Amino acid sequence: MAVSLPVAASPTIALPPSPRTADETGLPFSFTCDLILKVLYFNGSMLGRDVAEHIRLPFSLVGTALKFLADEGYISTSGVRMRSLAPDEDLTAGMEHQISSSGRQRARELLELNQYAGPAPVPIGEYAAMAGQQAMVDGNVTRDRLHEAFSHLVLGQELLDHLGPALSARDAIFLHGPPGNGKTSIAEAAASLLGPPMFVPRALYVHGEVMRFFDPIHHVAIDRDLPPHDRRWQLVQRPAVKVGGELTPKMLELSFDPALGFYEASMQLKANGGLFLVDDFGRQQNMSPRDLLNRLIVPLEKHVDYANISRAGTTVAVPFTCLLILSTNLRPQNLMDEAFLRRVHFKVHVPDPTEAEYREVWRRRCAIEGLRLEEDVLTNLIATQYTAKGRPLHGSHPRDLLNHIVHAARYFGRPVLMTEELMGWACETYFVDEDAV
Repeated sequence: MAVSLPVAASPTIALPPSPRTADETGLPFSFTCDLILKVLYFNGSMLGRDVAEHIRLPFSLVGTALKFLADEGYISTSGVRMRSLAPDEDLTAGMEHQISSSGRQRARELLELNQYAGPAPVPIGEYAAMAGQQAMVDGNVTRDRLHEAFSHLVLGQELLDHLGPALSARDAIFLHGPPGNGKTSIAEAAASLLGPPMFVPRALYVHGEVMRFFDPIHHVAIDRDLPPHDRRWQLVQRPAVKVGGELTPKMLELSFDPALGFYEASMQLKANGGLFLVDDFGRQQNMSPRDLLNRLIVPLEKHVDYANISRAGTTVAVPFTCLLILSTNLRPQNLMDEAFLRRVHFKVHVPDPTEAEYREVWRRRCAIEGLRLEEDVLTNLIATQYTAKGRPLHGSHPRDLLNHIVHAARYFGRPVLMTEELMGWACETYFVDEDAV
């Protein structure tokens, strides 16, 4: 979903220039014509203006391709919709274009090879240059910036002071510590420190093949008024691409759909310019920690990865400009040996919260739920469920226990309040004691 930002673009955002000629698109003229033919095949009749909008190229370039397709007999026009013309708009932009029978036959032949009919792709070389430029941002992370980025989390100053230099260095980070203390939240919040919004290509053109790049799951589009620019690129927030136990070796390579006939960018490629978080590191069922680091060690050191374009029979270099964060609740020594640990320069331990921090988490969670924090109930909870039983405090417990209280109150038809009775019920259904049968 697009994020609305009505202010003007920041001067730190590099605007990709709009192509003025067919050569400046970096695409063969035949590729553009084939793309337009497929678009018309799937969409029926379209105004010239709408074709240009669909493939994100200036109409001055699209108009030339439409004329060529008409001269070849692949499309025809049915006149101009005068009401649809904007002031000073090219007359041909309001012409309606339909695909002819011979055009349909040609389109079917093209679709057997490649069914891509989206925005025109960006050449891989132009993307590499833009990715390198967007990676060269002010990396200075100060205490003030760090506190602002993590203000929604309750973290100790020592932890923050370990995180700050690691994020400033933009080197790989190994987050480790007990479960339920916010390692994933810390990693996700770090993305806001990686720079201003950036542009990503909607698709890439590589040796005659198309690679879909923009992914609305990982790329949060920004709706912002911008000066004229190459609209094949989408302005997004710095991405935070997260993978967990489901990570497989295939997800780190380009994927090819033989039915559609085009490629999908790998997870770390989509993370360029932002953050690539491997959560639950060490719990991947189909990839050992050693194999994962072996796969990423060269990109980490060289800032270049390699993508296999199997249909073209070649391999191409692609940028690797993401910040890699490995997060785990397992002991680092049990995951890899000292030689591998040295490759990840920053190791940051995320400890259990102190009692004061735990109480602060409760205060914030109660405020979110609109509940009054009952200090006596909280003090009794700490004494009976933690101190007496030797149970460590975890930052996720207040959220989970409050959720139990809310649903229990609704079930029993009682006011949603932080009472001893409801807290006791929540603890009985949340904690598992060691002596439980």
